[in-house]
Amino acid sequence: MSLNVYRYQLKIKELFLIVVLSMIATEFYGHDDIKKETVNITMKDGTNLASDIYIPTEGDEHPTILIRTPYGKQQHVYEGEYFAFNGYAVVIQDTRGKWDSEGEYLPFLNEKDDGIETIEWISEQEWSNGDLGMWGSSYLSYCAIVAATDNPPALKTIFVISGWLDGKKVINPGGTMHLMLNLAWILHEETQRVRSIRNYDLVELFEYLPLVDVFNSIGIDSKIWTPDYDIRTLNETMTATQINIPIFHVSGWNDFVCNSALEVYNQTSIESSNQNKLLIGPWFHDQLQTDYTEVGDEDFSPESIMGRGNLCKLSIDWFDHILKEKNPKLDNEPDVKLFVMGENKWKEFDQWPPEDIKYQKLYLSSTNGANTSNGDGKLSLNFSDISASDTFIFDPMNPVPTYGGANFHFFLHTIGVKDQSEIEERDDVLVYTTDVLTDTLYIIGPLELALFASSEGPDTDFTAKLVEVRENGYVRIIQEGIIRTSYRNSLTNRDMLEPGQVYEFRIDMGATAIQIPTGSRLGVEISSSNFPKYDRNPNTGEDAFKAKNLEAVKQTIYHGNKYPSYLLLPVLDAEHSN
Repeated sequence: MSLNVYRYQLKIKELFLIVVLSMIATEFYGHDDIKKETVNITMKDGTNLASDIYIPTEGDEHPTILIRTPYGKQQHVYEGEYFAFNGYAVVIQDTRGKWDSEGEYLPFLNEKDDGIETIEWISEQEWSNGDLGMWGSSYLSYCAIVAATDNPPALKTIFVISGWLDGKKVINPGGTMHLMLNLAWILHEETQRVRSIRNYDLVELFEYLPLVDVFNSIGIDSKIWTPDYDIRTLNETMTATQINIPIFHVSGWNDFVCNSALEVYNQTSIESSNQNKLLIGPWFHDQLQTDYTEVGDEDFSPESIMGRGNLCKLSIDWFDHILKEKNPKLDNEPDVKLFVMGENKWKEFDQWPPEDIKYQKLYLSSTNGANTSNGDGKLSLNFSDISASDTFIFDPMNPVPTYGGANFHFFLHTIGVKDQSEIEERDDVLVYTTDVLTDTLYIIGPLELALFASSEGPDTDFTAKLVEVRENGYVRIIQEGIIRTSYRNSLTNRDMLEPGQVYEFRIDMGATAIQIPTGSRLGVEISSSNFPKYDRNPNTGEDAFKAKNLEAVKQTIYHGNKYPSYLLLPVLDAEHSN
């Protein structure tokens, strides 16, 4: 199996699988007791936003569920009819500049004001009782969360799937650009209804330099992909801490938005007296709306199935609880429900992270205590009193390929559980591994690597990947992360390295819930690239978005007495795992 970057040649069949599945409803209600009409809701600046309205014919005033989408309101006929059949007025709206709505589409910029104005309009209608909830996945969840930051009086709750607000952990994790997401998604948006994304060679576009000119190179004058509209810095000052309504949060361990969804949950739960629920399955992005149980090489069994109908039922239970006060059983259920991979069972907790977890430090060390140029070190609870270092050459023209992990769902062939054994054979990947586990291990919570390192360059990247090394030699990716060193102190202002100087870097590796059986080992892979998931650092100090030239540099990883690099691991005692 070749591991060069061309393994990522776009597979059109896979690219549109989830998009198509998300548009298919297994059944439609079509009841005569639902009235549907399409209206234009006029914003204060005169822009008309096309909106489908579903109203139960029985009763005069109803609580309302609002769904705002850039992907076409026609995709949510199922939700419109389902929610209306259950006694709600439903408004499904094309966002500004998309499909049947007027105005110019600039992603994310107008969703707060347009959402709030739409909420105000709904609350004034004769069929509205004045109480609203919002619903949606991904961009749709963003529309709900950003409107909720202003706490409009009529908005009583939101139900968000893969919800996010501040784009840092989605768009530019660790200061890098999530290239597979940003480039492919923007290309989809720029070609939607005009051209097809199938007409473009994604591999060639990922490799194009400078990145800032990639859309011009294929004849697209994008208003989104420009230095002035830098998607990497979107909403960098926004937080969800001011939201003051109950929220139901849903995500998946293999969803590229999961880290941001957890951030929103944490921000809306820390100081809030409102009820917040969290549910995380093993899914990749939007998989929960299907009956598909595989994520990469792993089948998580029928236990993992949610499906579109069950998701709507869960949503209605929540909206009934908040908007109709008719589902009090939710008050007595644990707030957090997690799917524990490996064991493939759902477990309930009172909080996130679980109260009973204990953080363990697994220290990096050399196998023989000496400096090496190829890694192959140890990972253990025992702190080494010998200082040592390992080195590798990071050549951005020959990056470590993306293979597995919580990746953008357009690329199903490289998503989720994949074998990292061939990647570990590369000279630019250092591997640190524990001894064989003699007890079952439950890892549930956020992951972080504290890494002491230096570089020959003024700016570079460091990556970290947590893996399970199984008895049969399969190396299962669990989670991974990256840091762009110039953004180590701030994602707003760059701070260059002094070449050769040792720095401590904190690499956010997301979060997980997984059971590791006896006989397996844990490992950490350290390198400087994961391409094309993340853009390549030119190692010159130039902004990677604008760089034309890429240079190779030597990287040094330190561990032991003077520079104790370690993995911070959230471990749940087996006695608390049942």
